[in-house]
Amino acid sequence: MIFEIFFFIFITFFIRLFPRLIRPLKIDTDTWYHISSVNSIIKNKYKIPKCNFGFILGGNYDYPFFAHWLTSLFVGSKILKLEKYISPLVDTIYITIGFFYLKFVINFYSIEIDNFTFKYFLLMIFSLSMIKISTGPRIYSFTPRIFGELFIFIFFISIHLYFITNNVYFIFLAILFSALALNTSTFGSQVLILSSCLLSILLSSFIPFLSFILSIVFAYIMSFGHYKNILLQQLKYSYKYATYGQFNHPAVKNRNKIKQYVLFSKYLKNREFKLAYSVFMSDLTFINIFYKNIDILVAFFVLIFAKNVDIFIFSIFVAFFIIFILTSFKPFLFLGESDRYLDYLVVFSVFIMITYLPTSYLYIIILFQVVLYLFTLYIFFNSSDNYGKDFIEIMNFIKDNIKNKNDYVIHGILGAYINYPLSVLTGLKSLAIETNYVFDLAMNKKIMPNDRIYTNDFEYLYNEYGVNIIVANKKYLYSDMKYNFDKFEVLYENNEYIAYIRKK
Repeated sequence: MIFEIFFFIFITFFIRLFPRLIRPLKIDTDTWYHISSVNSIIKNKYKIPKCNFGFILGGNYDYPFFAHWLTSLFVGSKILKLEKYISPLVDTIYITIGFFYLKFVINFYSIEIDNFTFKYFLLMIFSLSMIKISTGPRIYSFTPRIFGELFIFIFFISIHLYFITNNVYFIFLAILFSALALNTSTFGSQVLILSSCLLSILLSSFIPFLSFILSIVFAYIMSFGHYKNILLQQLKYSYKYATYGQFNHPAVKNRNKIKQYVLFSKYLKNREFKLAYSVFMSDLTFINIFYKNIDILVAFFVLIFAKNVDIFIFSIFVAFFIIFILTSFKPFLFLGESDRYLDYLVVFSVFIMITYLPTSYLYIIILFQVVLYLFTLYIFFNSSDNYGKDFIEIMNFIKDNIKNKNDYVIHGILGAYINYPLSVLTGLKSLAIETNYVFDLAMNKKIMPNDRIYTNDFEYLYNEYGVNIIVANKKYLYSDMKYNFDKFEVLYENNEYIAYIRKK
């Protein structure tokens, strides 16, 4: 039994790491911000910095800090080399805790299940809710959201274990891990407030919501008051997303509109499969759920017709499907990607499927998930790197050849409009802003005239911010935006990128 468990734990870790072993440079854009935050905490002697080092557009570092701080302690300055291992490791811990939790529940209810270990790990290893590596923040770059998912899962199972054991210890555990989640993930805080409120209503118990409220106090205490800054900025950010972002941001403004379903059908009819896939993944929530969260849907369908179901598990399914529907439409799109809320049901889904489905059905589901997993690998391996080896090469050249680094400010004309990787890789100050202030940046029409593209007025950028080095992906130099480099000379060039430095 012990050997079997360790074997599956190893396989779990490897399956999650494998895509990044093949594509080590495929690092998500947001991950560069998290790497920068880890580096800034290290430079600030493991204290919370006022702002990320090198971000000259400013803003305060009031992003939830705990995952950054924890990573700075255990990974330190090797974050660039080791970041690809972090999310797979946290996921493996998550799945292992889920295993022992379900073993306890099964023993508590005296449920007899053949080959439980084998079935559990196979369903979890290939769960599309956890390994949708081609979409969203779960693409196995370093992200605090994975930490947040782990902490929130422990919050839920602690509440459940309290209900079935009446051991008050589990309430304290729930409060602790809810507090850690609040200091770790902005999305996690939304999950906690919505789910704890609904669970208290559905269970007719004040325990879930009270535990969440008490965790806010504990989050404030454990952060020495810093959580107040996190909370206030999150409220401001959510307000801007609710009043501006969800109506203007290209990633969400068309979500679940009827015209997008029509457009998807049109692309399919014309065999424009890449365009159809793009619309399918970004805007058609009620269809792509059959790809992104098929395991959750199967479990929920089984649960509806099951008998003698644990009331907590039934309630948590109902709560999260209510949240899923609520956050799929305006005016609640600002609360985040609706399918991400369903991800928190994954371990409970495995429990339902193992308990109520015949073994032959389980193997059909596992086979289906493996096929979908292979499809996500195909998409992942055939998509371009966000930056790639040419980008790393030009960054290394600037890092090694620009000596008086305090005299330079670097700016990028890149696929992503945020300059997060530039300071990390060159050591120079960059035209970057703290992540919770990006709406301020988007609404500054002098620096960003059309929401997601920086101005081409290099004279303004030089006089206002001191920008004297510009790195460009060549393909963006031939877009509708015209760039004049008369006051610059070429510093370095390779196949995909070119760096300019302002003439003396």
